[in-house]
Formats: sequence, structure tokens, C-alpha cells
Amino acid sequence: MVPLKRTEAATVFSDNFSSGNFERWSQSYAVSGASQSVSNGIARFIVPTPTAGSNSCSYLVRDGFTSTVNSTIIASQDILVTNVPHGAPQGNSAIFFLYVCDSTDLGGNAGNIGIGIDGSKLWSMWIGGSLIYTYVFQTTGPPPTSNTWYHIVLTINNQAQTATLTVNDIVVINVSQQEFTDKTHSISLMSGMGEDWWSDGSGQQEINIDNVQLDISDAPTPFITPNNNPSLALSPNNPFDTPNTLATPSASISLPLLYPTQKLMSLDVGMLIGLTIMGITILTILGGVLIAVFRHKHSAK
Repeated sequence: MVPLKRTEAATVFSDNFSSGNFERWSQSYAVSGASQSVSNGIARFIVPTPTAGSNSCSYLVRDGFTSTVNSTIIASQDILVTNVPHGAPQGNSAIFFLYVCDSTDLGGNAGNIGIGIDGSKLWSMWIGGSLIYTYVFQTTGPPPTSNTWYHIVLTINNQAQTATLTVNDIVVINVSQQEFTDKTHSISLMSGMGEDWWSDGSGQQEINIDNVQLDISDAPTPFITPNNNPSLALSPNNPFDTPNTLATPSASISLPLLYPTQKLMSLDVGMLIGLTIMGITILTILGGVLIAVFRHKHSAK
């Protein structure tokens, strides 16, 4: 697998499936005969091959994000397709496995950009909105092959009104888009085998996914600012932040704090001893003087 790369945008969600389940996701969908599972940190999605004109799906949804007219949205993941679809005329069939869409309509009418592989064995992009759907196909880079891990990155730049697909650091698709630029709206991330119109195969189709990540440039920072409150709670806007843990002071920490007090105490005792000795000396001298005076007066009589 290609190592996951961080971006300059704020990471608002990530899952490498190390938990062994899908607990970080909001919803999951699967048709009859489909399955979703996690094994050794890899999410596995299996769907039955649909007949012509139908679809088959097994995917996850993560809600809770916001897109603005200034947002740059970056969705990425590692993916392996066990059997790349082929043999269909371009645009007639495809599989999709990564979406960014308006949360109010997962079907895409309110804005949807998805990534997949076309039946003509090319990387493809699905752009939907206002009942208008457009396929875009790769123009550069090598086509995908079966049983091969790829790191794919979908970048949606609202200010520039572009959408770009990068596969293993190679830009394979770069097009204009206006699906997320018109307003601020809630969006969802979808991953898995979103939909499958691959009617030229047989049996079942399988996709493996790892290192899913969503970055949004103008999202609130997902990291908690450290403070001195030991009861620090999770931020409701960032449900996967880890609260800071305050260390319990140890004996090695408390000893330096006690040392100055001990030093002062030793100085006080020394001073008292010195004053006592000085007092005794003075009294001794005074006593000697008084005795001498007394003897002198006595001898004078």
C-alpha cells in the first residue's frame, strides 16, 4: 500500500480500521447478499454482481461536515479492486468507492462527486447535481489493474471550481465543477462500494479499503488546546479528539519544591545557635566586669 499522506487542510476524519469495526461511521448500507467486514485493519466490501439495469451496493457514510464557498475538500483512501471491470462501452457501467455529497440527498441531486473505475477499465469521476449527472474519464496516467493497491485523492476546490483525482501522486482527472461552490451546506463522506453497474461480470465483486481520510481547509481545528482542567471533555464538533491527560506529580517532582524550605529551616537553626553563643559570650563578659567592679569596691573599704 502507498503510505497515507497528510495535507495542509485540517483533518476532520480518518479511519485506518485498526479498531476492527466501523464504529467511527454514521451509517452503513448493503443490499441483500452483500457484506461488510474488517480483517487485519482492512475493510472488505463484497457485493453480488447486478444484472443489467440494476445496481448493487455496500458502503459506509460519515456525516457531520460542512462545505463553504471557500472550502478545499480532500478525500483520500487506499483501495484494492480484486477484479477491475472491463468489456463495457465507456460510460455504460462502472463501480464507485469514494463519494463526497450533500448530506440532505445521498443520491446526489443536491451535489455529489464520486470516484470509481469505469467499465472501459479507466479511472472515472461522477459529478451530479440538479438532476444532471456527468461522467469524466482519466486522460493521463496508467489504467487501474486488479489486485493492486492504489492511494487515491479526490480534491474539490470550491474557489477554483475544480475537481481533481490523483492516483499514486499522478493527476489522472482534472475538471471544472460547480457542485459545492454555490453555498454553505452540510456534506457527508461515503466509502465502500457505493454503487455498481458492472453488468458485464459474474459472481461477486470485492473491494478492499484502508486509510480513509477527509480534510477540509476551512474546518475548525480538530485538536484541543491544552489547559489545566483535568476534567477536559471531548469537543462536540470533533468527536474523535483525544483529551489531554494531566500527569500526576511524582516524588521526584515534589522534592525540588521542598528543598528551598529545608534550606531556610537550616539557616534559621544556625542563626539561633549563633545568637545563643553570642548571648552567652556577652553575659560572660558582663558577669566578669561586674565581679571585677564588686571586688574593687570591696577592697576599697
